[in-house]
Amino acid sequence: MGMGHENATKDRIRNEAIKLIHEKGFGSVTLTEICKASGINKHTFYYYFKSKDELLKKFYRFPCHMNKTDMMEIFSCDSHVEQLWLLRKNIMNHIACQGVSILKQLLVKNINDNVGTFEMSEEREHLRKAQLSIIDKGKASGEILSRKETEVLLILLNQSSNAIMFAWCIKNGSFDLWKHIRFMFEKILDVSPEHCTVQDDFIKEYWYF
Repeated sequence: MGMGHENATKDRIRNEAIKLIHEKGFGSVTLTEICKASGINKHTFYYYFKSKDELLKKFYRFPCHMNKTDMMEIFSCDSHVEQLWLLRKNIMNHIACQGVSILKQLLVKNINDNVGTFEMSEEREHLRKAQLSIIDKGKASGEILSRKETEVLLILLNQSSNAIMFAWCIKNGSFDLWKHIRFMFEKILDVSPEHCTVQDDFIKEYWYF
């Protein structure tokens, strides 16, 4: 079996499995269904994967790098608030775009085995420093009115975003993820009125634990 064919088969199995997981949820998808959708038998499945769980291994570490187009879009913004928002949204989108079913299973996997999905990496450290720098510039320009320590603000942003994503999983994606995250983003930073995009009365719609 050639390497190219092997990779194509492995990719097909994973892609078909991911489609089924999105449709039915990880726990409801059977190995038989995956094999049928992929046009293979169980022997072939086990040649490429040790278990159904291993199908998600490529998602254990979310990529944190950004291409030149992303960086140009972020740093071409005149507003430090929007620079920070686009940078954070780019990072979080790698997680959110996987969908509720995949994110749920990754949370379970990390709780049980800690596969390192949310651990600090060199790339994440660079992004952390970039965010701290933008927050400082936002404070200096008057766009960010909070006087809390910059490190504390970033911690609060991260914790609130993680909590909202967790709630999004619990509610099976039934609310507007980005609007909820943006609302807390603006409140934590206390952004100046001209940079607010979510009205205060959104608090009536906000979902609490």
